[in-house]
Amino acid sequence: MNGIFHHPGDRLAVVDMGTNVFGLVIGTESANRHAQWIHRSEIEVGLASEGFGTLNEAGRKRAENALQQHLQRALHYEVTAFYGFGTSALRLWAQAPEWMNRTAHALQQSIPINQQIPIKFSVISGSQEAEWIRLGLQQSGLLENGPVLINDIGGGSVELVLCHGPRTYLALSLPLGMRKLLQQFPIHKTLIHSKDPQNLSIKETCYQEAFQQCYNFLLREFKEQLGETLAQIQPNRILGTAGPYSTLEQWTRAYLSDNNESEPLISRALCAAFGDAATLRLVGTYPPLRPLSTDAVVHASALMLALSDATGGLPIQTTELSMREGALLAQFHNPYTFTPWAAPISTGLNSG
Repeated sequence: MNGIFHHPGDRLAVVDMGTNVFGLVIGTESANRHAQWIHRSEIEVGLASEGFGTLNEAGRKRAENALQQHLQRALHYEVTAFYGFGTSALRLWAQAPEWMNRTAHALQQSIPINQQIPIKFSVISGSQEAEWIRLGLQQSGLLENGPVLINDIGGGSVELVLCHGPRTYLALSLPLGMRKLLQQFPIHKTLIHSKDPQNLSIKETCYQEAFQQCYNFLLREFKEQLGETLAQIQPNRILGTAGPYSTLEQWTRAYLSDNNESEPLISRALCAAFGDAATLRLVGTYPPLRPLSTDAVVHASALMLALSDATGGLPIQTTELSMREGALLAQFHNPYTFTPWAAPISTGLNSG
């Protein structure tokens, strides 16, 4: 925890300093512990553009500019504290704590005297990231109809939490983020920008090979990591948070609209259709795969389909909430009384 005790009604800003995106949320907690969200925004940073374990001058500049923009937005909303939490890419960079302290001090110095607020940045573990994802969804009432399997897909790590309300059965933070999957299963593209039919066929083959290799690997990984616990606790759905799941949800809504259909949850068949669209196998006209780049969609769709298949074809529910909301709400809890894991049966945590 941060050492500052916040009272209900305090307006806080939290930045999820992720591998690809720095996401801001501004919100508060009411006296009856009801979450109230005021603002969300995201800035593309790309911390792992040059690989993991380092952050060059250009990367640091992008990160510092993003934090400055988020701080200005937070001051506009008159927040009482500004927090930033680094995840996978910053966990792997040895100089991250020193850089965070220096950046927080510089931002503090940039604020007018009459607007001074606490600014604190830190790197969190994979276990803390998974717990804060669960906390944010629980406080928003999304975990009562359970058990559910939460899945958060980041650039450097993937979080999986099997839970029901406050009870956690299994929590994993795995180094299987989109940036790492793109490196492990690259798309070997050749002349893909040409409209020549032969080159389009090569493009399709490149996408499909990368998808299949990524899917096969992740299916084995998820079965190994989740199998034993899933045999005891059977979730009724996958709860996909933010990131690629937002693209899946938007694409599915548009796709169903085009086909005059309606479905409350995203079925395994729809998830497979999304993968077919990402790899150019889907027949007919279908919606564009935005806002993710095509390369990222190939690997994201492989991951989501592999997870659905590893869990027996579970349907998917999506939410825009993610770690940053849970991190914000956690700041309202007294560090001496807050217990992050409620009645766990088992945990399988690593640093992601």
